[in-house]
Parts: sequence; structure tokens; C-alpha cells
Amino acid sequence: MQTTVNLPDSLCQKSEALAASRGATVEQFIVEAVKKEVQGNLGAAASGSFGDREVEFPVIRSRRPGTLDLSNFDFDDLLA
Repeated sequence: MQTTVNLPDSLCQKSEALAASRGATVEQFIVEAVKKEVQGNLGAAASGSFGDREVEFPVIRSRRPGTLDLSNFDFDDLLA
């Protein structure tokens, strides 16, 4: 089925760049993105959770890698 979608210029440019970096067309990129979203939402609705969704956490670079000592840290305090 053919449809027309209006994307903001910045989103369109980012989509084109990502598609090109993956060796795909913009159409292929958009179809895959929509497919992942639809499948993710169907799976979440069926299971009642969002646990299968891929999450990207921010990375904070350390000025002194390997020096953080959490041996005496009480993680239970975070849950209280």
C-alpha cells in the first residue's frame, strides 16, 4: 500500500542519514522502524509489560576509570 507521510525536515534528514549508513533506502528504513514499533506494542499489550523493549542508557565517562568502590554501598537504600 502506498501512503504519504509528512516528516519534519530534521527527522527526514536524520532518517536519510541513518538509512544511508545502513546501506538501505529511506523507504526500507521507515518500514523497518514502523514494523519494530508495531511488533513491540503488540507484544507489550499481550504480555502487559514493556520488558522486551530495547533501552539505551546514557554513558557517563569517568575521569578515573576503575576507581569506584561500591563494596560498602547499601543498594537497598535506593529502593526505600
